[in-house]
Amino acid sequence: MDYAMGRNDRETERLMLQAELYRPHSRHLFTLAGISPGMRVLDVGCGAGDISLLIADLVGPTGSVLGIDADPAVLAVARSRAQGLPNVEFRQAVLPSVELAGPVDAVVGRLILMHLADPAGTVRELARHVRPGGVVTFQDFELDTCRAAPPTALATRCLDWIRGSMRAGGITPNPGEDLYRIFRDAGFPSPDLSSSRPAGNADSVNVVHAAATAVSLIPMIEKAGLATVEEVGPETLYSRLRDEIAEVDGVFYSPELIAAWTTV
Repeated sequence: MDYAMGRNDRETERLMLQAELYRPHSRHLFTLAGISPGMRVLDVGCGAGDISLLIADLVGPTGSVLGIDADPAVLAVARSRAQGLPNVEFRQAVLPSVELAGPVDAVVGRLILMHLADPAGTVRELARHVRPGGVVTFQDFELDTCRAAPPTALATRCLDWIRGSMRAGGITPNPGEDLYRIFRDAGFPSPDLSSSRPAGNADSVNVVHAAATAVSLIPMIEKAGLATVEEVGPETLYSRLRDEIAEVDGVFYSPELIAAWTTV
């Protein structure tokens, strides 16, 4: 699996910031999907462990979470963050090649399917680990829902860079709307769906996250010919975004997070 944002400390920090921004929204959507105390859960593409830690809280001490990721460096961060939690474990594996000692009650993933060449096939393969009656649930973004209101010039350019570089790199910027079809192509009945999204003013984490995402994508932005690193201005992008939105007393809406879930 190729990860568009690259593998480095700055990107790990961005992912942790993103996880904090979306934590209450992901928690709500996982609860709707049926993640509950006592469950054994497989978290695929766990990264620095944010979703694994969130799920560990949902399943409680009688449940357990196994987080898997292909990157050993980010798994080291996850293990460090989970110290003292006996119900969380992390393991290196490349999707969909995951081997477990026994079935789990649920497979979960957030912002992972957009990076896979065959998301439906991967979901189908992962579902074989879930006991009958268990849950399969994934969450993904709708980047076209991200905007400043009222619109500002730099926010519009920044979002165009993000979405345009992803499209140029062969990644859909709206994987959330694909979840229904992915589940159907994986052989499941029509999944349940819901969504949630954060928003905030110029000083909110929403604006910090947008700027950090554009900065992480600079290599792809330049490769696509959308802007140079000088035009993006990574050192001042956040402050310029913040000041521009503050000038119009605006609100920044982060991408909508869509969840799909079904039982096996």
